[in-house]
Formats: sequence, C-alpha cells, structure tokens
Amino acid sequence: MKQHYLIRSGSLSGFDALVSELGGDSEDLLSRCGLSRDDFSNPDNLIAFAGMINLLELAAEQLDCKDFGLRLAAKQGVEVLGPVGMLMQSSLTVREALANAQRYMAVHSHGEYWMVREINQTALIERYQVFQDISHAKQYKELSFGVCLRLIKALIGSQTKVQRLEFAHAPISDHGVYRKYFECQVVFNQENDRLILDSAYLSQDVQLISQEDKHLIEVYLKSLIDQFGDDIERKVKTLILQTMGIRESNIEDIALLLNMNKRTLQRRLKDRGLTFKQLLKEVRISTACWHLESSNIDITLLSEVLGFADVSAFSKSFRNTMNSSPLQWRKASNEKAK
Repeated sequence: MKQHYLIRSGSLSGFDALVSELGGDSEDLLSRCGLSRDDFSNPDNLIAFAGMINLLELAAEQLDCKDFGLRLAAKQGVEVLGPVGMLMQSSLTVREALANAQRYMAVHSHGEYWMVREINQTALIERYQVFQDISHAKQYKELSFGVCLRLIKALIGSQTKVQRLEFAHAPISDHGVYRKYFECQVVFNQENDRLILDSAYLSQDVQLISQEDKHLIEVYLKSLIDQFGDDIERKVKTLILQTMGIRESNIEDIALLLNMNKRTLQRRLKDRGLTFKQLLKEVRISTACWHLESSNIDITLLSEVLGFADVSAFSKSFRNTMNSSPLQWRKASNEKAK
C-alpha cells in the first residue's frame, strides 16, 4: 500500500514574497508542481509532501538561486509551525519546548521526524526524513534546518551559539553561504542530519504563552494527532531510521520500542498488507538511493549506516532491488544531473 505523506501549507510561509523578489512567477511554479493557490488559503491545509519538495527544487532551479531554502527560512519564524509552535512557546523550558515539538511534529509534517538527544554536555537535534521517494530534497532539508535555527534563537535568544551543523548531503551552495547563515561550522556528507549545541541552553526558561492557553493548544493537538496517530507504517519506518546503524534492525527491538510484543506488531502490519522485512528493505534502499545521489559518503561507511553486516551484503541487496550496484547507481545519477 502506497503511503501518502502530507505537510501543512504554512510551511511555505514567505514563498510568494521570495519568488517575487527573485523575479519569478509563484503561480506558474505552483501549478507545475500540482499545487494551487487554494491550497494556501489556510496555513493548516495539508498539501502533498512531494509537491512541496518539488516546488522548492523547481524554484531554486528556475530562479537560479542555489540557497533558495535558506532564503525562505530567513522569512519564517516559530509561527510557521502553527499550533505546534504555540505549544513550544508555552513550555517552561527550552528542553520541554523541543520535547513538545518532537511529540507533535506529525501534526505539522507526516514525512519527517525530529529527535532531541543529550550526550554529556551536548544536545543533538536530529532530523529523520521518513518520506524518501524523492532523492533530491536538499532545498527542503536546508529550509528545515534554517527554520530550526530560527526557532532555537527565538526560544533562547539571538546570542545562541551553535557548535556544528551536519548534513547528510553534499553542499549545493558555497560554504560561505552556510557559514553566514548558520554562523557555525557546517559539514556535509555525514551519516545523519543534526544540529549540535551546548545542552546548557535547554534549561533556559521560555513560557511566552500562559499555561491556560497551553492546555487548550495541547487538547487541540491531541485531537489532530489522534486522526493518524495509529499509522503503524510511519511509526515503524521512523524507528528503523532512528536505530539504523546503531544496531541490527529487527522486529523484536522495534516492537519493544513500540511497547508491544512481536506478534502484535506482526498482526498490525499484516492488517495493512505489510511485513517488517518489507519496511526494513524499503527504508534501507530508499535511504541508500538518497545518499548515493545527494552525497559523497563512502560506500563502506554507507553500508554501516544502513545496518548491513558488511559492504558485500549491502551491494547484493541493492543490486537485487535496483538492478544496479551502488557505484553504478551513483555514477548514473551524477551523469543525469549534469
């Protein structure tokens, strides 16, 4: 069963203004990506995740603006997340605000997942893209982290210093563009996408919205999350992505993380016409295709990231699915992009 991923149209706030500044026609760009002006009549309208990705890539190409995603991020703030952003502002601390964003991100976007981890004195804000049908989603990934940085500074203050930003893809703009926007070290072709900062920032106070309003917002968000909170396919794929490379992904571990036994998970998947083996293969291969086309990560390292026992096992699985070796796929993708 093909899963449809959606995202709030509010995530494109500022798009018209930026396209106009660059001398483009937003109506034409929207129509060419299967979107219409009506889709944006309400920021809570849900549009196709694929449509948004294609729109950003097309705009960057047509307007000859390699940093289109970062420029759009500069026009956005906490309001871009709608009720999720309001809940973040009603949190007592930055740590609670990020936990709320992680908990309710599915209300804003079905195609990605954010996780906050603390290791010693370091906080890792990591992004996982569950939707990987389109391998060239670099503009959207850069938009996401651009907005993430603006949210962090809105919660903590403009003085916030980020230690490092890591992207899984290869750069699409000059390194100076990234340094200017993020004001920190930015590295590419990494195992994962993550923003790294001092965990001491997470203890700072927030609460820009009253606790009474917070309760109303949370009730509303819970009602929204309940509409697709039982999406077992999305949950399993997200957990596979989160644990990928840390341990060998198996149904027992994923079931444990979902607080259910193996047989219950198997039954839930079977009801959707799915198997765990099928989802694991889909996530591994789609992630591999994304890295091979969008980054220069070493094949051996990629096999480790994907959780394969060795590079030969990865190459065999990839060839059986894509009728091509990983290296051949990368070469063909690079030639196609020229």
